[in-house]
Amino acid sequence: MAKNLLTAALLWLWLCLLTSAHAALVLGVVPYMSARKLATLYEPLRAELERSLQQAVTLESAADYQSFLERTRQGRYDIIATSPYFGRLAQLEQGYRPLARPLTDLEPLLVTRLDGIRELAQLRGQTVSTSDRLANLTLAAQRYLQQAGFRPGRDITIHPTGSHANSLAALLGGESAAAIVSVTALHQFGGDIDGKIRILARLPHTTPQLYLGHQRLGSVQLARLQQQLQTFANDTPQGRAFSRDLNHGGLRPVSAQDMRALDPYVRDLKGLLR
Repeated sequence: MAKNLLTAALLWLWLCLLTSAHAALVLGVVPYMSARKLATLYEPLRAELERSLQQAVTLESAADYQSFLERTRQGRYDIIATSPYFGRLAQLEQGYRPLARPLTDLEPLLVTRLDGIRELAQLRGQTVSTSDRLANLTLAAQRYLQQAGFRPGRDITIHPTGSHANSLAALLGGESAAAIVSVTALHQFGGDIDGKIRILARLPHTTPQLYLGHQRLGSVQLARLQQQLQTFANDTPQGRAFSRDLNHGGLRPVSAQDMRALDPYVRDLKGLLR
């Protein structure tokens, strides 16, 4: 009898441990920077979610934007911090629900070296470096350049380099005449390239990075996550530091207008994916 009780107790404990292991939430971050940099920037959020939800939370990214998009489609991530176009696609087709967005808008920039070209017209026949062909900044820049009379692939070459750091390195190394970055990305580099680059053009602001949760978490858990994200980012010292490091300015709910404004770019994205 005692042996049976011991066996039952051990089985129960094993099941509890197994359930706990499978209950870990996965926070996925779009790979707009190196894995090490993303880990540094998002560790405060991961730790806070783990503490407040009293549930294990792991931080993941992907090798590139294409892989991240595919993993999002597969539902690998429970929570995503993703580019706005990916976020809108995740909402429309991949079972995710918007949770929060930064208070600051996304500000795309075309930058060049201090001793580089002086006018937008001088980009004709040149190379522009960017992080990834599917990055929101790349799509925004392509749309902007087309409206300025350039034909990407003919009048101008858009060269994906794998990360913002690589894109800026290509610019500073003379491999490209300009680079596509954002105010936020420059802020996250810590200002160590100030004095080396100059803004060639400021592109229209748009909806910034989005935080979404998968619908399988349920409405109660998603509502709790939405509140926790805002409380952390806006009302705690650690969260305000997190927001400052990411140039978020804090977090707020995502409006329907925020999401609808992304639809033209989502159409561009889906055209690239076909």
